[in-house]
Amino acid sequence: MEKLAEIIIAIHSDELDRPFTYRVPPHLEVRPGSRVVVPFGSRRLEGYCVAVTEAEPAGGPFKDIEEVLDIEPLLTEELLELTRWGAKRYLCRRVDFLQAMLPPGVRWTAEKLVRYKGDGEPTDQALATLKEKGRLPLAEWRRNFPELTLQQLHLLESKGIIEIINRDNRGVKEKKVKTAVLADRDGPVLNLGEKQKQALDFLKRQKGSATLAQLARAGIGRSTVLSLERKGWLLVRETVTRRRPEPAAELPEQDPPPLTADQEEALRKIREGLDGGQGKILLYGVTGSGKTEVYLQAIATVLAWGRASIVLVPEIALTPQMIERFTCRFGDEVAVLHSRLSAGERYDEWRRVSTGEARVVIGARSAVFAPVRNLGLIVLDEEHEHTYKQEESPRYHARDIAMWRAGWHGAVTVLGSATPSLETFFLARKGDYTLCRLPARVAGRPLPAVEVVDMREELKSGNRSMFSRPLAAALTGVLEGGRQAILFLNRRAYATFVLCRSCGHAMRCPECLVALKYHSVDTALRCHYCEHSEPYPIACPACSGRYIRHFGTGTQKVAEELQKMFPGSRIGRLDADTTARKGAHRQILSSFRRGETDVLVGTQMIAKGLDFPNVTLVGVISADTSLNLPDFRAGERTFQLLTQVAGRAGRGEAVGRVVVQTYSPHHHAVLTAREHDYESFYQQEINARRELGYPPFSVLAKVLFAGPDEGKTAAAAESFALVLAGQAEMLGPSPCPIPRIRGQYRWQLVLKAHSLHSLLAVLRLTAAEYRQKVRFDQVKMTIDVEPQNLL
Repeated sequence: MEKLAEIIIAIHSDELDRPFTYRVPPHLEVRPGSRVVVPFGSRRLEGYCVAVTEAEPAGGPFKDIEEVLDIEPLLTEELLELTRWGAKRYLCRRVDFLQAMLPPGVRWTAEKLVRYKGDGEPTDQALATLKEKGRLPLAEWRRNFPELTLQQLHLLESKGIIEIINRDNRGVKEKKVKTAVLADRDGPVLNLGEKQKQALDFLKRQKGSATLAQLARAGIGRSTVLSLERKGWLLVRETVTRRRPEPAAELPEQDPPPLTADQEEALRKIREGLDGGQGKILLYGVTGSGKTEVYLQAIATVLAWGRASIVLVPEIALTPQMIERFTCRFGDEVAVLHSRLSAGERYDEWRRVSTGEARVVIGARSAVFAPVRNLGLIVLDEEHEHTYKQEESPRYHARDIAMWRAGWHGAVTVLGSATPSLETFFLARKGDYTLCRLPARVAGRPLPAVEVVDMREELKSGNRSMFSRPLAAALTGVLEGGRQAILFLNRRAYATFVLCRSCGHAMRCPECLVALKYHSVDTALRCHYCEHSEPYPIACPACSGRYIRHFGTGTQKVAEELQKMFPGSRIGRLDADTTARKGAHRQILSSFRRGETDVLVGTQMIAKGLDFPNVTLVGVISADTSLNLPDFRAGERTFQLLTQVAGRAGRGEAVGRVVVQTYSPHHHAVLTAREHDYESFYQQEINARRELGYPPFSVLAKVLFAGPDEGKTAAAAESFALVLAGQAEMLGPSPCPIPRIRGQYRWQLVLKAHSLHSLLAVLRLTAAEYRQKVRFDQVKMTIDVEPQNLL
């Protein structure tokens, strides 16, 4: 009998996405969930153990596992089973799920390096470059000199002119630092210098230990420490240190506030679910109704029962405020997981969760995979947000993963929103979820009054400014009264396109066929899809005319015009441009909270979840940006954005006001948002969905084809449609609304079915047949089950 392990290799290939059997040598301990290094063909690759058995080696001989990368397996039995389910549910590779679950930066990779070993000066350019650089990655060297063949490489190596070196990159690890620790020694401090006495006093104040870096900051050098070590007064050893994310602003500790009757009822339902070992709850509450306090008190119950919780937020911008509130309540029990942390910080936080040191996890979408051992509660705050759906493989929805994990652990899932997705509210009304309502704001505060301004009438009256007269007057009142305002426009940059007025030429991205946006900070045109950048043209590149200028409005321009209108005001901006730097979210929002900013201009980052008591005015510069998109969810997303951003006003003692500017004042999404009337909007929208057969009355899948050649890409989509013909309702194939991104032409089919099961069955068979029969070079096919984005 031999121990055999089933290993999934870290290769992104549909054909190779299956377990391969390897022998476990006697000196290695391999368990399910372990990462290993295995020989695969001529390469050494990382793999993931999904099963271990003891059996007679039938079908062998099997290759040996070379190395185990982790002392303890990184993946639990639950997470391994989730990868199996997820690959079937989303028709993707299992290895994609395995890698999505691990903290970034832990990947093991083998790299080949090449260095020059010959004598004299090489005459060949490739060798001359190699000698100059000293040592280069082999792949980079061959990329720069594509004429180098494998035969030439072997010849150069055999002659001793070059040397090829294998190097393992083991990724991020625990951080270790040198630490001085007081020795267990009594007696008078004799024959010690002043610096040495100072060092001992400092260590005593630090409870007996301090890192050498801490001692250096206190003016105590390494030589002093080593001298004390030689004399037996202290020991110097390596200790593991935690890389902490930027600490939350310290809030005063406070007891949980008394709950309203509606909050009490919601909390009771959650506790009932915890008692029963299951529960799916929709917490539907207006903005400012205290949903977060319900989460906090539910988590306190879960912790008291010895279990853990995961809280998901849709925007990284929301995490600083959530971290502050949760850390104030639960202290070091809180771990933070999101993409703005460094690889080391994420790894350390991930390990704290895995070991059980932290039992409350807060993070964005990928935090749903946190390695929690005894899960009691998962919360999706602002559950309606499309950002919970991953746009790259694996294309999972965090809500579905949360439901699966809650089922495994016997935990409760809470979906919270003031504007639930239509699918979620439909299921709640059917009884699939328990519906808990919070119909009023806490402390009896009123919802803000919403005024809709018809910008067509503003134009007729001669106002060509981006600010309507009601909004300008409201801003004046707020600034004079010492209050704060938020202005929302879901479009960053300064201007949305640049056009020649002589010939009509529009500046477009050469890779994406979309208009380049003008950014005034560095006078550049940028593509928001591939980040292509070029200088602002002095003359038209098509006709050499000089009548070229920018049009449209983005957040940069709003902030600039606002500064001109109110010269003494302090204007802040929160969008993807201003938050590119680490910690910028926290800095901008903290400044606003402290009253150092009078008006905050931003994109959808400011539209949800933020709580600033001094904000009494919210202005929506244009409600039309998402209203006319070619997507059946356009009306729903517009209503959600308007309602959510309106909810930022009037959350303190002062009454709030909202001004919405639009060219579509009679659209039902605008009219119902004006009244804060979600259920009327829901009723109108659900009737339209029923009539057209869109979700929740059907299940959709998008099959996307992308390639550098438009003809081949279109042919691939049409070939897939022929294979699929007659098996499902199909829209397309057709070019995507954005037909090219990053140099790749894009065609798509949208499939409709009455059930998820039937849709997956048809797609699985069709995709397999297509891959066997059809081959189009460089055309990539991807399947997105239940897509949130049809652009």
